Amino acid sequence: MRGTIAGPIGRSKNTGALIVILLWLGAGLATSTHAQERISTQSLNDAVALNNRGLALYQKGKVDEAIALFREALTINPAFEEALGNLGTALDSKGKDEEAVTDLNKALAIKPSDSVSQSNLGLALYHEKKYADSIAAYQKAIAMNPKFPQAYNGMGAGLAASGNEPDAITAYRKAIELSPKYVDAMNNLGAALVNTQQWDQAIPVYERAIELEPKATDARGNYASALQHAGRVDDAIAQYQEIVTIDPSDAHSWFELGHLQYKQGKLDDAVASFEKSLALKPDRPDVDFNLALAYQDQGKLPEAIAQYEKGLALKPNDAHALYNLANSYLMSKNPAKAAEYFQKSLEAQPDFTDALIGLGAAKMDAGDLDGAQAAFTKAIAEKPDSADARFNLGNVLFNKGKYGPAADSYKEAIRLNPNFARAHYNRGMALSRASDAAGAKSEFQEANRLDPSLVAPN
Repeated sequence: MRGTIAGPIGRSKNTGALIVILLWLGAGLATSTHAQERISTQSLNDAVALNNRGLALYQKGKVDEAIALFREALTINPAFEEALGNLGTALDSKGKDEEAVTDLNKALAIKPSDSVSQSNLGLALYHEKKYADSIAAYQKAIAMNPKFPQAYNGMGAGLAASGNEPDAITAYRKAIELSPKYVDAMNNLGAALVNTQQWDQAIPVYERAIELEPKATDARGNYASALQHAGRVDDAIAQYQEIVTIDPSDAHSWFELGHLQYKQGKLDDAVASFEKSLALKPDRPDVDFNLALAYQDQGKLPEAIAQYEKGLALKPNDAHALYNLANSYLMSKNPAKAAEYFQKSLEAQPDFTDALIGLGAAKMDAGDLDGAQAAFTKAIAEKPDSADARFNLGNVLFNKGKYGPAADSYKEAIRLNPNFARAHYNRGMALSRASDAAGAKSEFQEANRLDPSLVAPN
């Protein structure tokens, strides 16, 4: 899922904008307090004007300039609750969560009944990952204003982050009930439904969100994920294609599109999507690894090797990438390099049995039959139900001229995988060499039945 439940307000496009920041526009002098009585009327008006200018700048995306004006207003009137609330909210949007919490608490100390400050405090606490405190703040905001949809949405985000998806779903539904066109709450509700594997319920929620905001790329991305989980891969691809049409700079969606294209075997399309994603955001090893795998499946082994190595420079201990790189070297007839990277894969993940089988295959290709036998034997000890390990051990024994033990090893592979055509064929070869003509004939017939390309030797 894209980052749709990351908090009531997204800090960037990919984290999802979940509620509109609620700020205050000073309409004149704030209510007089004992402290304010010592400040001239002109100064108070100046503070209000600074606050209003700061708000205007904030709404234009000039957050740093807005923060400076809010602070200047507070220099004139430290008890200016609106400016404190605005400053806290603006600081939170810059990721300065601790400072935001401090200023929002100051605003609430001056005006405890302010549901907006209370809600934005919930947001800042959420960003600090203090989910219980965030939920409590939103609950207070709701108690002050029971018809506050943004507070319900924010509370839902906190509940979801705490692992309480059922109550999060209830909160999001309440937000939508109060504000039927609340697209961000719909996006979050859909994400919670997906997270609880309620795909069929999530899909119409996203469809309604997209109907209201056709260019809401976060909702479309999550909709695509729900479609994928529901088995509607073609529809998911169509959504990602729509996203990158709306926003061609969305590197994440290019990657997701490539991933689905790869799964459908559309290798050329997948490669193009992965390359586009990397062109937009180069330093992402997982995208490098996916592109390398697509190259590998295309038979473009030099390109695959180069891409794996690029990704591994950024993420050197990725056991699966090391394993795939080793396979590329093995397919390139370079068993020494293959063995080197299978070994590195095992160092990164010692229980990676497939890498151990790969190491055996590399050693066998290099002519090191004893080393290959040791690797396959160890793989069988670690994973007794591995038909591949037993098949490969059979190959080593066959190449050593040990036809009886080879036939037994192939038999075990067949027991584990009765439709293993190559194991039937190789067992036929071993039995033939062991002078069991009847047994060999039976195995060749079964191999041919399973795979007509496997024909008994003359």
